Amino acid sequence: MSRFKGMKRKPRTDKVAVEGSESQSEQATWARTQDRKTQLVRFGLFGAIGAGVLALVLVLSGFTVSSPTVVKPKSTTSVNTASQAQAEDLAQQFVVTWLQAKRGAEKSLAPYVRSEGIKLPAEALFVASDARIASVELQQAPAKSAAASGTGAPTTDKSEVYSVIVSASVRQVSEPSEAAQRRFYSVPVVVNDGRARAASIPSPVPAPATGPDVNLGYKYRIVAGHPSNTAVQQFLAALTAGTGEISRYIAPGTSLRAISPAPYKSVKVVDLVSDRDFSGEAADKAPADGIKIRVLATAELSVTATESVTGQYPLTLTSRGGRWEVSAMDPSPLLPAPEQNAAASGAPSTSVSTTPASATAPTSATPVN
Repeated sequence: MSRFKGMKRKPRTDKVAVEGSESQSEQATWARTQDRKTQLVRFGLFGAIGAGVLALVLVLSGFTVSSPTVVKPKSTTSVNTASQAQAEDLAQQFVVTWLQAKRGAEKSLAPYVRSEGIKLPAEALFVASDARIASVELQQAPAKSAAASGTGAPTTDKSEVYSVIVSASVRQVSEPSEAAQRRFYSVPVVVNDGRARAASIPSPVPAPATGPDVNLGYKYRIVAGHPSNTAVQQFLAALTAGTGEISRYIAPGTSLRAISPAPYKSVKVVDLVSDRDFSGEAADKAPADGIKIRVLATAELSVTATESVTGQYPLTLTSRGGRWEVSAMDPSPLLPAPEQNAAASGAPSTSVSTTPASATAPTSATPVN
Protein backbone atom coordinates (compact mmCIF):
# COMPACT_ATOMS: atom_id res chain seq x y z
CA MET A 1 0.00 0.00 0.00
CA SER A 2 2.95 2.21 0.59
CA ARG A 3 3.81 2.36 -3.05
CA PHE A 4 0.45 3.77 -3.90
CA LYS A 5 0.52 6.54 -1.36
CA GLY A 6 2.67 8.80 -3.45
CA MET A 7 0.52 8.39 -6.54
CA LYS A 8 -2.23 10.85 -7.34
CA ARG A 9 -5.60 9.47 -8.47
CA LYS A 10 -6.52 10.58 -11.96
CA PRO A 11 -10.01 11.86 -12.41
CA ARG A 12 -12.45 9.61 -14.42
CA THR A 13 -12.71 11.93 -17.44
CA ASP A 14 -13.24 9.21 -20.05
CA LYS A 15 -16.59 8.16 -18.71
CA VAL A 16 -17.77 11.74 -18.31
CA ALA A 17 -16.74 12.57 -21.88
CA VAL A 18 -18.62 9.61 -23.25
CA GLU A 19 -21.74 10.46 -21.28
CA GLY A 20 -21.55 14.06 -22.45
CA SER A 21 -21.13 12.99 -26.06
CA GLU A 22 -24.13 10.69 -25.88
CA SER A 23 -26.23 13.45 -24.33
CA GLN A 24 -25.29 15.89 -27.10
CA SER A 25 -26.06 13.24 -29.73
CA GLU A 26 -29.53 12.65 -28.28
CA GLN A 27 -30.20 16.38 -28.16
CA ALA A 28 -29.12 16.75 -31.79
CA THR A 29 -31.35 13.86 -32.84
CA TRP A 30 -34.30 15.29 -30.96
CA ALA A 31 -33.67 18.72 -32.51
CA ARG A 32 -33.59 17.24 -36.02
CA THR A 33 -36.80 15.34 -35.31
CA GLN A 34 -38.52 18.50 -34.14
CA ASP A 35 -37.30 20.34 -37.23
CA ARG A 36 -38.75 17.66 -39.48
CA LYS A 37 -42.04 17.75 -37.62
CA THR A 38 -42.13 21.52 -37.88
CA GLN A 39 -41.45 21.35 -41.62
CA LEU A 40 -44.16 18.71 -42.08
CA VAL A 41 -46.66 20.85 -40.18
CA ARG A 42 -45.64 23.88 -42.23
CA PHE A 43 -46.00 21.98 -45.51
CA GLY A 44 -49.36 20.61 -44.42
CA LEU A 45 -50.55 24.08 -43.51
CA PHE A 46 -49.41 25.51 -46.84
CA GLY A 47 -51.04 22.59 -48.68
CA ALA A 48 -54.32 23.14 -46.87
CA ILE A 49 -54.24 26.86 -47.70
CA GLY A 50 -53.44 26.09 -51.36
CA ALA A 51 -56.24 23.55 -51.59
CA GLY A 52 -58.67 26.05 -50.11
CA VAL A 53 -57.65 28.73 -52.59
CA LEU A 54 -57.96 26.26 -55.49
CA ALA A 55 -61.41 25.17 -54.31
CA LEU A 56 -62.53 28.81 -54.07
CA VAL A 57 -61.28 29.52 -57.60
CA LEU A 58 -63.12 26.48 -58.95
CA VAL A 59 -66.35 27.46 -57.21
CA LEU A 60 -66.15 31.02 -58.50
CA SER A 61 -65.49 29.75 -62.03
CA GLY A 62 -68.58 27.53 -61.88
CA PHE A 63 -66.73 24.21 -61.72
CA THR A 64 -68.19 21.57 -59.46
CA VAL A 65 -67.11 18.02 -58.94
CA SER A 66 -70.02 15.72 -59.50
CA SER A 67 -70.85 12.48 -61.11
CA PRO A 68 -70.99 12.66 -64.90
CA THR A 69 -74.39 13.62 -66.27
CA VAL A 70 -75.91 11.05 -68.54
CA VAL A 71 -77.76 12.76 -71.38
CA LYS A 72 -80.75 10.72 -72.37
CA PRO A 73 -81.60 10.92 -76.06
CA LYS A 74 -84.86 12.65 -76.76
CA SER A 75 -87.59 10.30 -77.76
CA THR A 76 -88.67 10.90 -81.32
CA THR A 77 -92.13 10.07 -82.53
CA SER A 78 -92.16 8.69 -86.03
CA VAL A 79 -94.61 10.43 -88.32
CA ASN A 80 -96.82 8.35 -90.55
CA THR A 81 -96.97 10.69 -93.51
CA ALA A 82 -99.63 8.63 -95.27
CA SER A 83 -101.97 8.73 -92.26
CA GLN A 84 -101.34 12.43 -91.74
CA ALA A 85 -102.13 13.16 -95.39
CA GLN A 86 -105.39 11.22 -95.06
CA ALA A 87 -106.33 13.18 -91.95
CA GLU A 88 -105.59 16.51 -93.61
CA ASP A 89 -107.52 15.67 -96.77
CA LEU A 90 -110.59 14.47 -94.86
CA ALA A 91 -110.56 17.55 -92.60
CA GLN A 92 -110.40 19.96 -95.55
CA GLN A 93 -113.26 18.29 -97.41
CA PHE A 94 -115.32 17.94 -94.24
CA VAL A 95 -115.10 21.64 -93.33
CA VAL A 96 -116.23 22.83 -96.78
CA THR A 97 -119.05 20.25 -96.98
CA TRP A 98 -120.29 21.00 -93.46
CA LEU A 99 -120.32 24.79 -93.98
CA GLN A 100 -122.37 24.51 -97.19
CA ALA A 101 -124.72 21.71 -96.08
CA LYS A 102 -128.47 22.25 -95.62
CA ARG A 103 -131.36 20.32 -94.10
CA GLY A 104 -132.11 17.12 -95.95
CA ALA A 105 -128.49 16.72 -97.02
CA GLU A 106 -127.33 14.99 -93.86
CA LYS A 107 -126.10 12.10 -95.97
CA SER A 108 -123.46 14.40 -97.43
CA LEU A 109 -121.78 14.34 -94.03
CA ALA A 110 -121.92 10.54 -93.68
CA PRO A 111 -118.48 9.97 -95.33
CA TYR A 112 -116.88 12.10 -92.63
CA VAL A 113 -118.75 11.65 -89.33
CA ARG A 114 -121.86 10.17 -87.74
CA SER A 115 -124.68 12.39 -88.94
CA GLU A 116 -127.27 11.42 -86.33
CA GLY A 117 -128.31 14.37 -84.19
CA ILE A 118 -126.62 17.00 -86.38
CA LYS A 119 -128.88 19.99 -87.01
CA LEU A 120 -128.56 21.67 -90.38
CA PRO A 121 -130.17 24.94 -91.57
CA ALA A 122 -133.13 24.93 -93.95
CA GLU A 123 -130.93 26.57 -96.57
CA ALA A 124 -127.19 26.75 -96.88
CA LEU A 125 -125.88 29.72 -94.91
CA PHE A 126 -122.29 29.92 -96.10
CA VAL A 127 -120.18 29.73 -99.21
CA ALA A 128 -116.80 28.19 -98.45
CA SER A 129 -113.72 27.77 -100.61
CA ASP A 130 -109.93 27.67 -100.56
CA ALA A 131 -109.63 25.28 -97.62
CA ARG A 132 -106.09 24.98 -96.29
CA ILE A 133 -104.28 23.25 -93.46
CA ALA A 134 -103.26 25.75 -90.79
CA SER A 135 -101.76 23.14 -88.45
CA VAL A 136 -101.84 19.43 -87.68
CA GLU A 137 -100.74 17.67 -84.50
CA LEU A 138 -100.55 13.98 -83.72
CA GLN A 139 -102.19 13.26 -80.39
CA GLN A 140 -101.21 10.51 -77.95
CA ALA A 141 -102.68 7.16 -78.91
CA PRO A 142 -105.74 6.27 -76.79
CA ALA A 143 -105.35 3.44 -74.27
CA LYS A 144 -108.08 0.88 -73.66
CA SER A 145 -108.90 -0.09 -70.10
CA ALA A 146 -108.15 -3.59 -68.80
CA ALA A 147 -111.86 -4.42 -68.60
CA ALA A 148 -112.46 -3.33 -72.16
CA SER A 149 -109.48 -5.21 -73.52
CA GLY A 150 -110.30 -8.44 -71.61
CA THR A 151 -106.61 -9.19 -71.14
CA GLY A 152 -106.24 -7.91 -67.60
CA ALA A 153 -103.88 -5.10 -68.67
CA PRO A 154 -104.36 -1.81 -70.54
CA THR A 155 -103.64 -1.97 -74.26
CA THR A 156 -103.13 0.60 -76.97
CA ASP A 157 -104.90 0.26 -80.31
CA LYS A 158 -103.38 1.14 -83.66
CA SER A 159 -105.45 4.26 -84.16
CA GLU A 160 -103.74 7.59 -84.80
CA VAL A 161 -105.56 10.73 -83.68
CA TYR A 162 -104.81 14.02 -85.40
CA SER A 163 -105.91 17.48 -84.30
CA VAL A 164 -106.27 19.34 -87.59
CA ILE A 165 -106.87 23.09 -87.91
CA VAL A 166 -108.39 24.02 -91.27
CA SER A 167 -108.71 27.55 -92.59
CA ALA A 168 -111.24 28.44 -95.27
CA SER A 169 -112.45 31.51 -97.12
CA VAL A 170 -116.06 31.96 -95.92
CA ARG A 171 -118.88 34.41 -96.64
CA GLN A 172 -122.61 34.38 -95.96
CA VAL A 173 -124.91 33.39 -98.79
CA SER A 174 -127.23 36.29 -97.90
CA GLU A 175 -124.40 38.79 -98.45
CA PRO A 176 -123.10 38.14 -101.97
CA SER A 177 -121.30 41.49 -102.05
CA GLU A 178 -119.60 40.85 -98.74
CA ALA A 179 -115.90 40.02 -98.91
CA ALA A 180 -115.08 36.51 -97.83
CA GLN A 181 -113.18 36.18 -94.55
CA ARG A 182 -110.61 33.63 -93.48
CA ARG A 183 -112.11 31.39 -90.78
CA PHE A 184 -110.51 28.57 -88.80
CA TYR A 185 -111.99 25.24 -87.71
CA SER A 186 -110.68 22.41 -85.54
CA VAL A 187 -111.36 18.85 -86.70
CA PRO A 188 -110.28 15.75 -84.72
CA VAL A 189 -109.53 12.94 -87.16
CA VAL A 190 -108.88 9.28 -86.30
CA VAL A 191 -106.95 7.14 -88.79
CA ASN A 192 -107.14 3.38 -88.28
CA ASP A 193 -105.86 0.76 -90.71
CA GLY A 194 -105.54 3.35 -93.48
CA ARG A 195 -109.08 4.72 -93.03
CA ALA A 196 -109.76 8.25 -91.80
CA ARG A 197 -112.82 9.37 -89.86
CA ALA A 198 -113.72 12.56 -88.01
CA ALA A 199 -114.47 12.11 -84.32
CA SER A 200 -116.80 15.14 -84.26
CA ILE A 201 -118.05 17.97 -86.45
CA PRO A 202 -115.77 20.99 -87.04
CA SER A 203 -115.45 23.54 -84.22
CA PRO A 204 -114.86 27.21 -85.09
CA VAL A 205 -111.68 28.42 -83.35
CA PRO A 206 -109.72 31.70 -83.28
CA ALA A 207 -107.04 32.36 -85.84
CA PRO A 208 -103.50 31.45 -84.70
CA ALA A 209 -101.68 34.29 -82.98
CA THR A 210 -99.07 36.15 -85.00
CA GLY A 211 -95.62 37.00 -83.68
CA PRO A 212 -94.10 40.43 -82.98
CA ASP A 213 -92.34 42.49 -85.63
CA VAL A 214 -89.00 41.02 -86.69
CA ASN A 215 -85.84 43.09 -86.33
CA LEU A 216 -83.13 42.49 -88.94
CA GLY A 217 -79.36 42.45 -88.74
CA TYR A 218 -78.62 45.12 -91.35
CA LYS A 219 -77.16 48.11 -89.53
CA TYR A 220 -76.01 50.43 -92.32
CA ARG A 221 -77.64 52.12 -95.29
CA ILE A 222 -75.69 52.26 -98.56
CA VAL A 223 -75.79 55.35 -100.78
CA ALA A 224 -77.31 55.18 -104.24
CA GLY A 225 -74.01 55.77 -106.06
CA HIS A 226 -72.01 53.12 -104.26
CA PRO A 227 -70.70 50.27 -106.50
CA SER A 228 -72.53 47.64 -104.43
CA ASN A 229 -75.80 49.54 -104.91
CA THR A 230 -75.18 49.71 -108.66
CA ALA A 231 -74.47 45.95 -108.77
CA VAL A 232 -77.74 45.18 -107.01
CA GLN A 233 -79.69 47.50 -109.35
CA GLN A 234 -78.25 45.78 -112.44
CA PHE A 235 -78.85 42.30 -111.03
CA LEU A 236 -82.50 42.93 -110.13
CA ALA A 237 -83.17 44.55 -113.50
CA ALA A 238 -81.87 41.42 -115.23
CA LEU A 239 -83.68 39.11 -112.80
CA THR A 240 -87.18 40.61 -112.90
CA ALA A 241 -87.36 42.88 -115.95
CA GLY A 242 -85.16 41.07 -118.47
CA THR A 243 -82.79 44.04 -118.78
CA GLY A 244 -79.29 42.76 -119.55
CA GLU A 245 -77.73 39.34 -119.20
CA ILE A 246 -77.90 38.11 -115.58
CA SER A 247 -74.64 36.14 -115.90
CA ARG A 248 -72.74 39.45 -116.03
CA TYR A 249 -73.81 40.32 -112.48
CA ILE A 250 -73.40 37.03 -110.60
CA ALA A 251 -70.31 35.36 -109.16
CA PRO A 252 -68.78 32.34 -110.93
CA GLY A 253 -70.42 29.08 -109.94
CA THR A 254 -73.66 30.81 -108.90
CA SER A 255 -76.71 29.12 -110.45
CA LEU A 256 -79.12 32.03 -110.65
CA ARG A 257 -81.46 32.51 -113.61
CA ALA A 258 -83.65 35.37 -114.74
CA ILE A 259 -87.44 35.06 -114.45
CA SER A 260 -88.93 34.16 -117.84
CA PRO A 261 -91.02 35.75 -119.07
CA ALA A 262 -90.09 38.91 -117.16
CA PRO A 263 -93.01 39.91 -114.86
CA TYR A 264 -92.10 43.61 -114.58
CA LYS A 265 -91.33 46.41 -116.98
CA SER A 266 -88.59 48.04 -114.94
CA VAL A 267 -86.96 47.96 -111.51
CA LYS A 268 -85.62 50.72 -109.28
CA VAL A 269 -83.75 50.11 -106.03
CA VAL A 270 -85.08 52.66 -103.55
CA ASP A 271 -83.26 51.46 -100.43
CA LEU A 272 -80.27 49.23 -99.71
CA VAL A 273 -79.12 48.26 -96.21
CA SER A 274 -76.06 46.19 -95.34
CA ASP A 275 -74.21 44.52 -92.48
CA ARG A 276 -71.01 46.42 -93.48
CA ASP A 277 -70.24 50.08 -92.90
CA PHE A 278 -68.86 51.81 -96.00
CA SER A 279 -69.07 55.36 -94.64
CA GLY A 280 -65.33 55.54 -93.92
CA GLU A 281 -64.30 54.32 -97.38
CA ALA A 282 -64.08 56.22 -100.63
CA ALA A 283 -66.91 55.35 -102.99
CA ASP A 284 -64.49 54.69 -105.86
CA LYS A 285 -62.19 52.45 -103.79
CA ALA A 286 -62.00 48.97 -105.29
CA PRO A 287 -62.78 46.28 -102.70
CA ALA A 288 -60.29 43.52 -102.02
CA ASP A 289 -61.16 40.14 -103.49
CA GLY A 290 -63.26 37.75 -101.41
CA ILE A 291 -65.12 40.27 -99.22
CA LYS A 292 -68.71 39.16 -98.54
CA ILE A 293 -71.56 41.41 -97.44
CA ARG A 294 -75.23 40.73 -96.72
CA VAL A 295 -77.71 43.27 -98.07
CA LEU A 296 -81.46 43.78 -98.21
CA ALA A 297 -82.68 45.61 -101.32
CA THR A 298 -86.06 47.33 -101.42
CA ALA A 299 -87.18 47.98 -104.99
CA GLU A 300 -90.08 49.44 -106.93
CA LEU A 301 -91.24 46.88 -109.48
CA SER A 302 -93.18 48.56 -112.29
CA VAL A 303 -96.16 46.56 -113.54
CA THR A 304 -97.55 49.22 -115.85
CA ALA A 305 -96.43 52.67 -116.91
CA THR A 306 -98.14 54.17 -113.86
CA GLU A 307 -98.41 51.36 -111.28
CA SER A 308 -95.73 49.52 -109.33
CA VAL A 309 -95.37 47.24 -106.34
CA THR A 310 -92.69 46.97 -103.68
CA GLY A 311 -90.36 43.99 -103.55
CA GLN A 312 -87.55 43.09 -101.15
CA TYR A 313 -84.58 40.87 -101.91
CA PRO A 314 -82.04 39.58 -99.34
CA LEU A 315 -78.75 39.05 -101.17
CA THR A 316 -75.12 38.14 -100.56
CA LEU A 317 -72.52 40.08 -102.53
CA THR A 318 -68.91 39.00 -103.05
CA SER A 319 -66.09 41.22 -104.33
CA ARG A 320 -63.99 39.99 -107.25
CA GLY A 321 -61.72 41.87 -109.61
CA GLY A 322 -62.53 45.22 -108.04
CA ARG A 323 -66.30 44.86 -108.46
CA TRP A 324 -69.28 43.47 -106.55
CA GLU A 325 -71.16 40.39 -107.77
CA VAL A 326 -74.26 38.63 -106.44
CA SER A 327 -73.17 35.27 -105.05
CA ALA A 328 -76.49 34.19 -103.49
CA MET A 329 -80.15 35.04 -103.14
CA ASP A 330 -80.55 34.42 -99.42
CA PRO A 331 -83.51 32.27 -98.33
CA SER A 332 -84.28 34.77 -95.55
CA PRO A 333 -83.05 38.20 -94.44
CA LEU A 334 -80.14 38.51 -92.00
CA LEU A 335 -81.22 38.35 -88.35
CA PRO A 336 -79.30 40.10 -85.55
CA ALA A 337 -77.12 38.25 -83.08
CA PRO A 338 -79.05 37.00 -80.01
CA GLU A 339 -77.55 39.67 -77.72
CA GLN A 340 -78.60 42.36 -80.20
CA ASN A 341 -82.17 41.16 -80.58
CA ALA A 342 -84.22 43.77 -78.81
CA ALA A 343 -87.43 41.84 -79.44
CA ALA A 344 -86.32 39.30 -76.83
CA SER A 345 -84.70 41.68 -74.34
CA GLY A 346 -87.01 44.67 -74.62
CA ALA A 347 -84.02 47.01 -74.99
CA PRO A 348 -83.84 49.71 -77.69
CA SER A 349 -82.57 48.38 -81.00
CA THR A 350 -80.70 49.86 -83.94
CA SER A 351 -81.58 46.96 -86.23
CA VAL A 352 -83.58 47.43 -89.39
CA SER A 353 -87.27 46.54 -89.24
CA THR A 354 -89.08 44.75 -92.03
CA THR A 355 -90.91 47.93 -93.05
CA PRO A 356 -89.63 49.17 -96.42
CA ALA A 357 -87.82 52.51 -96.37
CA SER A 358 -89.14 55.57 -98.15
CA ALA A 359 -88.71 55.90 -101.88
CA THR A 360 -86.00 58.55 -101.44
CA ALA A 361 -82.59 56.94 -101.14
CA PRO A 362 -80.33 58.37 -98.43
CA THR A 363 -77.33 60.48 -99.35
CA SER A 364 -74.82 58.89 -96.92
CA ALA A 365 -74.04 55.50 -95.52
CA THR A 366 -75.31 56.32 -92.05
CA PRO A 367 -76.27 53.70 -89.47
CA VAL A 368 -79.86 52.55 -89.70
CA ASN A 369 -81.90 53.63 -86.65
